[in-house]
Amino acid sequence: MDKETLQGFATRVSQANRSQLVVVIYEATLASMAEGKSLLEAGQVEEARSELKRARGLIEELMRSLDMKYNISSYLRQLYIFAYRELCQSVALRQPERIDHASHIFEGLLPSFQKIAEGDDSGPVMKNVQQIYAGLTYGRGTLNESLGMGVDIHRGYEA
Repeated sequence: MDKETLQGFATRVSQANRSQLVVVIYEATLASMAEGKSLLEAGQVEEARSELKRARGLIEELMRSLDMKYNISSYLRQLYIFAYRELCQSVALRQPERIDHASHIFEGLLPSFQKIAEGDDSGPVMKNVQQIYAGLTYGRGTLNESLGMGVDIHRGYEA
């Protein structure tokens, strides 16, 4: 994944509530899987291994965040374990089609988590982060995109 895409995910994470955070992790996992598959198909095994390692790390984070007091969590955990294994096998056996198996699971679950996130009006998980503002301005013959970070004197740790 390129630096700009990673920065976009990091920005979204800093502004997300719990439900939106799961959606961001799902989308980042799918992006890593797609990149890993294309690299593996191109014969760039080490680069694919690195990208799929990122996807596996995201899946591990999803597994760690499951609340096992709910029945659905055990089912989700089994799906995550299967997807994790498929990603491992895809690199070990040089079989990019195994990545499709894992992607299919995440693509099927993503709309449900997106629907849940739409109804979640809780605040961001991360506190004390900069507010991000984006917009377009135009001048004579130009269109400029701007990204501004709000400055807060109370941001960070106090001694």
